[in-house]
Amino acid sequence: MSGVPSGVPESSSGSSRREVDLVPVEAADEFERELLEVSALLASTVDRRRNQLHRDSMVDVIDTHEDAVETAARLVTDAAKQVDVVLAAEPAYSEAVHGALTALLSGTGRRTSRVRLLCTPSTLDWRFVSAHAAEPRVRTRVARIPALVAVIADDEHALVCAASVSGRRASVVRAPGVIQPLVALFDGVWRNAVEVSDRIEFGDKTRADIAQQILERLRAGVTDEVAARELAMSVRTYRRYVAEIMALLGANSRFQAGVRAAELGLLISQSAGERR
Repeated sequence: MSGVPSGVPESSSGSSRREVDLVPVEAADEFERELLEVSALLASTVDRRRNQLHRDSMVDVIDTHEDAVETAARLVTDAAKQVDVVLAAEPAYSEAVHGALTALLSGTGRRTSRVRLLCTPSTLDWRFVSAHAAEPRVRTRVARIPALVAVIADDEHALVCAASVSGRRASVVRAPGVIQPLVALFDGVWRNAVEVSDRIEFGDKTRADIAQQILERLRAGVTDEVAARELAMSVRTYRRYVAEIMALLGANSRFQAGVRAAELGLLISQSAGERR
């Protein structure tokens, strides 16, 4: 005999009861452990994929102004062949980029083949222009353009800071489909911008004041007779001044001389803060 009391089913003994009750619990625990391991693996895979996508992204948004300024300067100093720069906003960018360009151009270990700097009158740094006026690989032009900062390094990497619906946004771009139109846009503005070869000096303060008044009248289209009378000089003297100013600005017409003077921030009507 088995020793099990009569009337009690064999399955209801203590050892058998424990076996019946514990098997489902152990199976549930094992399933839960496996599910947790699969969940952890899935989460790890998603994280790795997200990080990979971030590394491979062709456009990265920069969150802070400080990081954007630092990135602009770094793109300049890392350029191997050429760098195109648009400075039409924020003094912080202007200072950082001019400093990076100075460091790049003064380096002896590497020679960048071309630097093109496109500024507005307010971001034009005459000290930088004068320091590099003799270098054919460095060219600076001035144009009236909307508030924009762009650095294009080797036609492969770019930083763009411009207004958007959510405020000013800065982005690093590596996508050829974005950089190529950006370079084309730069070239278009560059062709129509005013070349700056060196600081334009009209002479002593008296002559400089007279030149600025003449430039104001050239831009306004005032006739020689009226302008000479307003400036209390003869028409002959006025015309001699005009010829000298046109030659200094490299202008082919009087109107062009006035426009170029406005682009370069040389007019009296422009705030002193626009000339550096």
